[in-house]
Amino acid sequence: PKAFLGCSEDYIESVAASVEDESLRHTITFGIGIHHAGLSTRDRDLVERLFLGGEIRVLCATATLAWGVNLPAHFVIVKGTEYFDGKSSRYVDYPLTDVLQMIGRAGRVGFDTSGVALVMVEESKKNFYKRFLYSPFPVESCLDERMCENLNAEIAIGTISSIVDAVGYLNWTFYARRLKANPSYYGAASDSEKDIDDFLLEVVKSTLEKLNQQGCIELGPSNGDDRAVETTNLGRTATNYYLQYRSPKQMLFGVKEARKLVTTALESEKARTPAIVLEGLQPFVRSPGVDELSLAWLLYTVANTHEFDELPVRHNEEYLNQDLSEELMWGADTSEVLAGSKRNQGQKRSNYHNIDIMGDPHTKCFLLLQAFMEKAPLPISDYKNDTRTVLDQVPRLLAAMHFVALDDASTTAGSFELLTQFSRVRQYVNSRSLVHQDALLSINGFNSDVLQRMRANGKSMKRDLPSLWELRGMERTKVRETLQKLGGKAMNRNAVDRMINGIFSVPLYQLDDVKVTQDVDKGSGESVGKLSMKMSVQHDGSGRRGQNNDDAPVSFAILLGTSQRRVLLAHATINVFRRGSKTVSKPVELTFDYQAANADAGEGGGTMLLRILSEDIRGLDTELSVSLR
Repeated sequence: PKAFLGCSEDYIESVAASVEDESLRHTITFGIGIHHAGLSTRDRDLVERLFLGGEIRVLCATATLAWGVNLPAHFVIVKGTEYFDGKSSRYVDYPLTDVLQMIGRAGRVGFDTSGVALVMVEESKKNFYKRFLYSPFPVESCLDERMCENLNAEIAIGTISSIVDAVGYLNWTFYARRLKANPSYYGAASDSEKDIDDFLLEVVKSTLEKLNQQGCIELGPSNGDDRAVETTNLGRTATNYYLQYRSPKQMLFGVKEARKLVTTALESEKARTPAIVLEGLQPFVRSPGVDELSLAWLLYTVANTHEFDELPVRHNEEYLNQDLSEELMWGADTSEVLAGSKRNQGQKRSNYHNIDIMGDPHTKCFLLLQAFMEKAPLPISDYKNDTRTVLDQVPRLLAAMHFVALDDASTTAGSFELLTQFSRVRQYVNSRSLVHQDALLSINGFNSDVLQRMRANGKSMKRDLPSLWELRGMERTKVRETLQKLGGKAMNRNAVDRMINGIFSVPLYQLDDVKVTQDVDKGSGESVGKLSMKMSVQHDGSGRRGQNNDDAPVSFAILLGTSQRRVLLAHATINVFRRGSKTVSKPVELTFDYQAANADAGEGGGTMLLRILSEDIRGLDTELSVSLR
């Protein structure tokens, strides 16, 4: 039973004791390792080291090992050439390049003088794989699979401005070369010059029509076979954020709906503002209902973009998704949060949903995002890897939606509030917290038990627990006194010190020299306003929970909007690095349409709203009323 063990039993037993995964801990003592994405990084590194060093001689691994890890072997067995594709709900063949990578692990130069590979296939595919392995196919172009994205990018940067330009561009690509050499593979009638030209023209026309339907480009009037082509904001979004060409239109719909939802919610639900004033700024507080609505809808929109079409839904995972949906705050969609309904503990959801919905990759994506936010347990280890895949995409997709929302923000009522919610959604995602949780939970030293005890003690003393914003505005001695009193006798000095260090590690900022000036643009004759100020940010680079990278900046969104219809006038972003304890002063200048600001300044005229929103830390958002005069 220990035939595959290449070291002493005592040694492998001591190694196995440090292994986290139960299955791996058992198999490794027999010289057999397992390697898959569900293992912790520590376990994967350990298995790789043992196999490379010969302490274990058999490694059972997933197909991705062939691409991601350099582990040569003498004998490689490919146990089947198919995998389950969740999108089509059937088994499909691995790409030939993947099979070649797998068998290429056998007999690597520098590690072995020979190698053996065994590929297990069904009888009908045997001759195909033998031919492929001994007589490789020619390399063909994959441009046709991403033709829309490629032409859209070239139009967005100005390389292509007409159909003729697009045909000329394709003629210089590898795609055109292989088209002439192997026309039947791509669907051309023959390799004659006329047939090739006609085929390329048809490819361009059909591609541009798809882009036009998705709002990525605008086509001019026909001039024979030629037409002018111009990019749009959606086309630039796809290019700038590396999106599939259909995703920006989905995002535009999501943005418009989000604006309606936020505007309606704010009209019926007024946020309360604390009385304390810090350095002339007021804390900006939004009700949990509005924040939850924004968070749910924007994450739901992100989850339903075409970027997640290929998220794997493996065999029978639709049932796991159904069970998971019963445990999470919103379930498979946003119907509950949009309706404002809440379930009782243990109550089943009444709106659920056929099993096909649970087998949709976008449903799974939305559930994984909720599980991440709630820190909920996942049913199987594969879901951990799927969650990492989703989270890698979310910042880019939220930034793309933000870019889409900015397109008509200067003319649309409610755009100021919508852009505010984008920053607040980033706060929740980056801090991995929920709308009903106290912002102090993201600070080192605080936890649910501590806050509960402080609130209970405060209630008996008729004293409220201060918010993070209030605590950060106090002197250290005052913070220590407050925490010590609310914490009671159970609060020792070391615990208080951790809390204080955590509180003072978050940025404290103030605005100086805030000035509004007006000028007339000589070219257009329009009245241009300019808001200038100096933003001073004081911070301590140590003490925040979960911040492993001291060089990572803290980002602040600065938004200027009208006070009545809440139209966005101007916006900016500044970054402050965390390293060290220091105060940084940064000049900020915002240019805006003075006439639009004045027209929407309220009775008597003269005020705008300025908001400073952290995109990383909850509880520090501020708002200032700025006079136009």
